[in-house]
Amino acid sequence: MDTLNQPNRTTRQQGFTLVELMVAMALGLITTLVIAQVLIASEGNRRTTMEGSDAQVNGSIGLYSVSRDLQMAGYGIISHAAALGCPISAKYGSAATLNFTLAPVTITNDANGNPTLRMLSAGRSSFSVPMTIKADHGSSSAAFTVSSTLGVSNGDVVMAVPSSWSTTSWCSVFQVAQVAGTNPLNSTSVPHAAGSTSWNQPADAGIVPSTGYTADNAFLVNLGRVLLREYRVNNNNLVMRELQTNGTWGDEQILASSIVTMRVLYGRDTSAARDGIVDIYDASTPTTADGWSRVLTVRIALVARSEQRERNTADGTAGAVTTDDPMWDVGTATPVAGTEDCPGSETRQCLSLTLPRSSNTDTEWQQYRYKVYDTVVPLRNVLWSST
Repeated sequence: MDTLNQPNRTTRQQGFTLVELMVAMALGLITTLVIAQVLIASEGNRRTTMEGSDAQVNGSIGLYSVSRDLQMAGYGIISHAAALGCPISAKYGSAATLNFTLAPVTITNDANGNPTLRMLSAGRSSFSVPMTIKADHGSSSAAFTVSSTLGVSNGDVVMAVPSSWSTTSWCSVFQVAQVAGTNPLNSTSVPHAAGSTSWNQPADAGIVPSTGYTADNAFLVNLGRVLLREYRVNNNNLVMRELQTNGTWGDEQILASSIVTMRVLYGRDTSAARDGIVDIYDASTPTTADGWSRVLTVRIALVARSEQRERNTADGTAGAVTTDDPMWDVGTATPVAGTEDCPGSETRQCLSLTLPRSSNTDTEWQQYRYKVYDTVVPLRNVLWSST
């Protein structure tokens, strides 16, 4: 037998040793760990980038929505600067009485300092000149005698403005309502059928001053309809509600989500020369016509929050990504009431924007990222109006 070509039965079978397997497993685990760490870091960076992008979009949309409407604030209602600040009383049928101010914008703060921004303008698509009242109009009169009714149509909402407003002589809202054959709308008469439904109320309703409106520079403003809107932050959303044509408030509409804080300031010209330059920003509400006529701009800041909560750390605890309330850098060009030195700078001025908390011990707000967006909106209808 040829034994040279027979397989060697004593040759050992080839394979991996236990040591080799352990080394391979260790290398595989290390590689998996490295890949996992890279993926985790990449996911964290992606989340941070996306959250910043979400906040930027929400803040930009919120600012655009508010500033777009504010550019029309005061349209058609402030041709006479002396009328600014006039208290307005209005009531539609059986709806609640409305009390607001003849001013393009008003800022009110609740007990927690959260502001509501109110914008007022005429809702006409075309211009209508103010109408001078030519004959005394008693509180129970059914029509105004005016210089001209150019641009007035049946059903228009008009506002009567006294020559000099006070706590006993204020502005009132009426609706043009002609009665065929007895009380028509003509070139010098604006009928409103006192005591009927709509915006016309009887004398004892307290809407019209008891002294009525005398022919001493009092006038009517044709609003077309009352365009009254309110903006505020509610439940981490920037919302707006609008006065309806029936005298009631409509439902709040969300303009931008994940907006947690809003701050609004008047930009006022306080110089004796009235040079048309804003000298200070503050939230002090004017009390006189002269004070209201000096409000030239509105400065708004919105704080947008990331929509996703930051993940917990590896040990399961919540790592705070925000430790302090955001600061609004207002610069140094124009003084702003209530500022302090910005962190790390003695030349920049900042306002602290307090974030909402459920309690003094609440730390959940620290698990989100925040960005501040601000803008200045010129009240062009004030700037362009005659004095």
